Amino acid sequence: MKPVKILGIGTTLTCGEGLEALGQALETGRGRLDSNVSVAGLEAFIPAGRTRRLDLLSRMALLTACLALRDAKVGLEDVRGPETGIVLGTALGPQQSTFAFLDGIMDSGDTGASSFAFTNSVHSIPASQVSLALGICGPVRTVTNFGSTAGAALGAAMHWLEQDKVKRVVLILGEESSPVEDYVVKRLGGGAAEVRPLAEGCSYANRGGCVAFVLGSEGDGYGRIVSVGQSLTGREAAERIAGKDVLFSAAAGKADEFNLYRELAGHAVRVAAYSPVYGSFMTGLGVELAVAAMALRGKTLWPQPGGEMSGSTQPSVTPAAIRSAAVAGVSGPDRLTVIELGP
Repeated sequence: MKPVKILGIGTTLTCGEGLEALGQALETGRGRLDSNVSVAGLEAFIPAGRTRRLDLLSRMALLTACLALRDAKVGLEDVRGPETGIVLGTALGPQQSTFAFLDGIMDSGDTGASSFAFTNSVHSIPASQVSLALGICGPVRTVTNFGSTAGAALGAAMHWLEQDKVKRVVLILGEESSPVEDYVVKRLGGGAAEVRPLAEGCSYANRGGCVAFVLGSEGDGYGRIVSVGQSLTGREAAERIAGKDVLFSAAAGKADEFNLYRELAGHAVRVAAYSPVYGSFMTGLGVELAVAAMALRGKTLWPQPGGEMSGSTQPSVTPAAIRSAAVAGVSGPDRLTVIELGP
């Protein structure tokens, strides 16, 4: 079976565009308190006239894809054709367009609703827009499965590569925030200014964000994806985590997930969680995967926002000794996704 490697990463988060902005935020341990995500850098890749009718989620997806391709040293002209595939995972889809379309119907009736809002509200539109803008003619898939979205999308991308369907896959994971989601989060006790990853109380800080990976079997990059385990029990997840140098946890301040993450922490040599830097969103597992890949390649562990997380009785590993990692996130009631990484 062919190995699946992370060849490039792109990020568009509230802390800024690109890995440099993410790295700076990790160094300071602080993200921005608002939920605005800038996509101003998109014009450096795609003329503004070609993107002016795209909604925010499509722009975020397109920008992160371009950043990931640049990081992988793959030119935009090299992805035109059938050898590149696209997998996009989004748990909630284009929220702003969806609610704008519904508002139009409620305010003006069926005939008064915006056709642009309707078009952009379709969950598969962002992946299609990336395909059209970059000339990618390979397979395109959109995965929407709430907490399981990130793991299912990564699994689909790996399957294409392992079966030689394509030469490379651009995997995009992201969400946009909306006033409706802000309202729901506050009603459920969230809306905190800062995420406390392993605190028992609710500190869910609703944010938007997007991350993209260029995956392939050949070339140098950030390491190899060893396996993706989906819908695992706590015991099954613990078996996969055992022996890994670092567990990167996608804990995002949800009170009902606290016990699962605490249980996992007891099986890891060292635990890290960086949601205080990028906020809380349902495909945040993808951002934690990006941080883990950066740590593996750079032999770097950043300070844990809010202090080190305990739970392990084993000695802490030094950054220079990092050779393997696991990334874990809750994917449903008492179920977890675990991604194993190696050199």
